[in-house]
Amino acid sequence: MNVKDHGAKGDGTTDDTAAIQAALDACRPGNVTVLPAGVYRTSAPLRIGPYVTLQGSHAGGESQPGAQNPVAGLRPLPSFTGHAVVEILDQQLGGYSMQANAQRVFSLSIDGSDLPRGGAEIDGIRATGQIQHLQLRDVHVRAVTGIGINTWYNFDVTGGPQAPFCLHYDRVSVLWTGSHGIVLNNSTDSVFHDVYVLGVGGCGWWMSGAGNSSFTSCRAEWSSKHGFDIESVPGVIKMVACSTDRNGWHGMYVHATDTTGVLLLSAVQLTRDGKNAGSGGGGYAGLGVASSLCKVIADGLVVLTGKDDDGAGAVSPQYGVRADNSAYVVVNSGHLQGVTSPWQSGSANTKFVKGTLVGTG
Repeated sequence: MNVKDHGAKGDGTTDDTAAIQAALDACRPGNVTVLPAGVYRTSAPLRIGPYVTLQGSHAGGESQPGAQNPVAGLRPLPSFTGHAVVEILDQQLGGYSMQANAQRVFSLSIDGSDLPRGGAEIDGIRATGQIQHLQLRDVHVRAVTGIGINTWYNFDVTGGPQAPFCLHYDRVSVLWTGSHGIVLNNSTDSVFHDVYVLGVGGCGWWMSGAGNSSFTSCRAEWSSKHGFDIESVPGVIKMVACSTDRNGWHGMYVHATDTTGVLLLSAVQLTRDGKNAGSGGGGYAGLGVASSLCKVIADGLVVLTGKDDDGAGAVSPQYGVRADNSAYVVVNSGHLQGVTSPWQSGSANTKFVKGTLVGTG
């Protein structure tokens, strides 16, 4: 389904909301709605039905502040109203005749740079309710006023609250959002690869759930708050070759109360976090664990200190690894730096172990 066959212009001026939605609504399960090269203005959320793909022509990626706006994709109008530029709803909320599974977004940029900064918080992509196997590939979200990519609960569904799970994100970037970069509520049994968050107003990643999921080469850089805020660890979460850089608070902050959860960190690099508005200190660490009951196990963990790229700001983080009132934190190998100390044991830790293969300084 070509949106231009339904009247879309893609000229950077015309409100193409109705035309794009008409193309999406014309799709049967397995069909694809295509956005040819162009900038498509929207004034309301676009909704993707079950087993339907929204396919753009090109997605942006990592950019320096002040970089040119994407020359292809969706750019919501200043008058936009709604929760998200792209909205994916479960069967009940969407009124579908089948389960709302396997929606896909490919090769698409969402540019919220024209949204009023003092207006409502508008997400880039929001998926709500019992949705399985949502796929994002080559997707770029930037400058929206809310969360870049958000998963949320349907609280009224039969059987209790439900949120999306079995997510698959590949080659995704989120830049300069007003709130968190990526929010994962529930999101169990998911796979995230090469997902990058830069310069957001909240945490790079806010995670409550995501058990039995894997994160490979995922990053959080220059977030105002934590790089990765891990609120719960049900089951096992595996993070391989992930990294942080110059986030405002902890690079990774774990405060999960799941007694059976395991967070595995392998070849993770946490650099210059704890920026703390340029002043450093604040008790922040590359890896901070507080009041956590899950097991945190790290191999090949590297925590490095440093200033801003131009040499400005205080050196941070204050600590390489810090744990307080936590049940189980073991770093088997790696190299740790911290301005005050590379290894800081607070009060009431049950097991806080630094292996013989961990270098410091």
